[in-house]
Amino acid sequence: MPKMFLHASRDTFTADARAKIAAELTELGIACERLIDTPQIRAGIWVYFVEHAPETVYRAGKQAAEPIISLKVYALKGGFNASTKTRMVTEATAILGKYSRIDGGEVPVYVAILEVAEENWGMYGKQVHLAAMQIKE
Repeated sequence: MPKMFLHASRDTFTADARAKIAAELTELGIACERLIDTPQIRAGIWVYFVEHAPETVYRAGKQAAEPIISLKVYALKGGFNASTKTRMVTEATAILGKYSRIDGGEVPVYVAILEVAEENWGMYGKQVHLAAMQIKE
């Protein structure tokens, strides 16, 4: 059940775009971690939008001239494999580009997947066990 923190300059996304991004990233998270699609598991996938004033975002030591987007994905260790990490980076970048107010060209998106050991992950006061949530292969 990934937790995703999306950082961007204020006004990079409209309210409607944020809702669509959250829905699409939820679907992508379920697919990439190979999770069973249940309401309980969906409820555990969270997307946080953290908006920054444009004058607080820097690139190469100077105030960024265009919006820069950073997506940090926290996931249980073993939830992603090499191919689903690649999928997350590629498809999340496309989703964010599709809904951003960035015109043409490459979308400046940084995606980091941070894996957390099960013993370091808890929700609602209980430890979380990945195997119980994944599709059996």
